[in-house]
Amino acid sequence: MTQNQKFNTVNHFAGAKNEHPPQQSAGEQANKLKALVTAAQSGDTKALEELCIMFEPLFRKEMKREIFYNSIGFEEGLSLARLRFIEIIMSYNGADFTNLPGYIRCRIHFALYDEMKKVWERENNEGTLPADDGEANISALGDNVIEREELAILLELALKKLTEKQRNTIKALYFEGYTGKELAAKQKITPAMVSKNHKQALNNLKQNIA
Repeated sequence: MTQNQKFNTVNHFAGAKNEHPPQQSAGEQANKLKALVTAAQSGDTKALEELCIMFEPLFRKEMKREIFYNSIGFEEGLSLARLRFIEIIMSYNGADFTNLPGYIRCRIHFALYDEMKKVWERENNEGTLPADDGEANISALGDNVIEREELAILLELALKKLTEKQRNTIKALYFEGYTGKELAAKQKITPAMVSKNHKQALNNLKQNIA
């Protein structure tokens, strides 16, 4: 696919006006989406990246709404939209890929709307806004919240790249609360082997998340 064809496809899925629409039929576009979503859910990071690029104009279009960028902040809102999009893609199990772009558009819009309400509630609870200020002067959410959520998504994708032994080691030590000695006893291996599996898993995670 050439660069121009890629941007035409991006604009089509994002609902943007395009003087030169892509030549693909609705069925072909749905099949492309299905293939990319299926690949992304199987751990194909390139497919996920292509989907993110494809829908980026949608995220920016939503964040141009004054009610969103005034309350959440433009860059923070973009990060949130991208995160929610990844979650939608990774959990989508519907059979209707023809209408998937419209479904995504609605989910992103309401995710931003819900986040906007959370910001208002937080600011009101902290007493930083006068009672009659309404929607004015709302500050954006901190980047650390978005970054933690994005890291969780990246970690989920990266875990799929590990061997079963490495994945079980990470889950046991970080999610199930096992110590190295306890895990060694459970797996009937030496603590040194647990340490080795742990280090290899961390190295692979760093490579896949970077």
